[in-house]
Amino acid sequence: MPRYTTLVESLPSTVPFVGPETQERARGRNFRARLGANENVFGPSPRAIVAMEAAAAQVWQYADLENYDLKLALAEHYGVKTSNIVIGEGIDGLLGLLVRMVCEPGAPIVTSLGAYPTFNFHVAGFGGELVTVPYKDDREDPDALVASATQHQSRLVYLANPDNPMGSWHEADTVGR
Repeated sequence: MPRYTTLVESLPSTVPFVGPETQERARGRNFRARLGANENVFGPSPRAIVAMEAAAAQVWQYADLENYDLKLALAEHYGVKTSNIVIGEGIDGLLGLLVRMVCEPGAPIVTSLGAYPTFNFHVAGFGGELVTVPYKDDREDPDALVASATQHQSRLVYLANPDNPMGSWHEADTVGR
């Protein structure tokens, strides 16, 4: 057996997000709709399929590591600078990179009690101390998150907006404040 670090040995052996395929195998039948994974029941846009088919002929080339064309298109579409765009392998990968950038062993990281389990997994995986704040009125409590972050001098606060699985959200003014 490999000799893992003490930190890795302390992590649970479970995956924080159990995918719908795993759940379908366990229950012995498919879901009628895979709503729990926030999947689009209509599938990809026909325009996206055409774009993927056109791009398939170029898969033999290494990708542009800077994602220049994609960043430029997104920046133009959203009216922001390309330096505000980060490309990654989905939210789990991006959260992992973010936590890795700011979390050191023992560092307090603030989130809501019941928030996205993969975020919590990343914090634990990089040795951070997860500080949780309870929900208020069945939704995340931004004021309590800020208070906790201030109290614990947290480098990072995780606020899911909209919140999955609750489906609640806060207006832009609340998040901005």
